[in-house]
Amino acid sequence: MLYYCSLMLNNRRVLDLRRLNVLLSVVNTGSITAAADLLGYTVSSVSQQMSALERQLDVVLFEKSGRGIRATAAAVLLAEHAAVLLAAADDAEQALEDLKSGRRGRLHVVSFPSAGDSLLPPAMAELRRKQPGLLVQASVDEAQGALARLRSGGAELAVVVEPFGAGDAPRDGLVRVHLLDDPYRLLLPKGHRLARRRAVDLGELAGDDWVSTLGGGYDYVRQTTLDACRRAGFTPRIVAQADEFPATQGYVAAGLGVALVPLLALGALHEGVVVRRLLEETAPRHVWAVTRPAPVQLAPVTAMLSALETSAANQRRATNR
Repeated sequence: MLYYCSLMLNNRRVLDLRRLNVLLSVVNTGSITAAADLLGYTVSSVSQQMSALERQLDVVLFEKSGRGIRATAAAVLLAEHAAVLLAAADDAEQALEDLKSGRRGRLHVVSFPSAGDSLLPPAMAELRRKQPGLLVQASVDEAQGALARLRSGGAELAVVVEPFGAGDAPRDGLVRVHLLDDPYRLLLPKGHRLARRRAVDLGELAGDDWVSTLGGGYDYVRQTTLDACRRAGFTPRIVAQADEFPATQGYVAAGLGVALVPLLALGALHEGVVVRRLLEETAPRHVWAVTRPAPVQLAPVTAMLSALETSAANQRRATNR
């Protein structure tokens, strides 16, 4: 019971819900002895609590009537309100237990776009099957914005790309779960001279034009492209920069150039492109689920983390195939 709470009145007097519960029992049973038996208290304890409540409120609650007592109008009025308050306290306690257990409530998850398209939907579906009363609100933001919303309390969970892999997470007060490393793939126009290869040596593309994804927080893709090409011995000639990954596919399909794109970001594949592995893999994107220490104790957050790990494991198996 939440009867250990108190109610502050306008005149700054504080009512203890436990005393109100005792009052209600005395009024309903018509006897201090019967109320004590009902509550498991001693008779003297019930009498003391009613006397204390009378002194606190400066009102007579019970009068002697023969060998027993009779509730005054003030006691009856207060008991009516006590019944409402105690029922509300029970409802609040049940709602809190439902929230802690994940039976109901709202969970706000913010993720970067390609995780929102790939990892999050199956995780949400799994959570829905297990906890149908939980509403998951999903939104999209890149790492800097997502972590800012997480820290400010605007979200309970964030799925982000961060520049460090498993085992290298910083100690910054956040709780991180490494989901997967997202490898890069090479996009070629369907008629490209290397399109029939299963894997491509990046050095063979030194003379090709390149398309990069830049904007919306995707600067790391452009930098990865530059770094990978320089390791292969050349600086890529970037002739087009797309704001979104679907646009990158469109530019490649139109023959503007070739591109590196993270696997999760491929989504629906354009019919005019082919996807190939690199003979020498470049550094992947590191995908993390992040929360604060307080929410990680709640069942909905724990359940969503578990569902995201399952979704990421399925994605890794698909990548290996």
